[in-house]
Amino acid sequence: MGSLVETTVKALIEFESELERTKAEALEAKKKMIKDVVGLAQSARSEAISRAQQQASARLEKARAEADGEAALIRKEGDSALKRFEASISKRKAKATEEVVGRLLGETQ
Repeated sequence: MGSLVETTVKALIEFESELERTKAEALEAKKKMIKDVVGLAQSARSEAISRAQQQASARLEKARAEADGEAALIRKEGDSALKRFEASISKRKAKATEEVVGRLLGETQ
């Protein structure tokens, strides 16, 4: 009977040792899994930021192109208005000059 108790105790000690080793392996596996998940999360975060920056850059470029187009149209309209204004001034200047010369020469209208 002593031998049976010794064998049982020995088996329990071996089982406990195996259980401790398995717990240690499970803990290491858990640490590795957490490390891998953190790495994947950081990678996903970086990729999401990169995509967001690309989308923002594309939208900004589109907005910039639209603004440049609108600015060109505004400049064109401004140039056209300036030309009409200068033409109007030129006509009135010529008419005013004729009136001044006429009055100086004694011609009344």
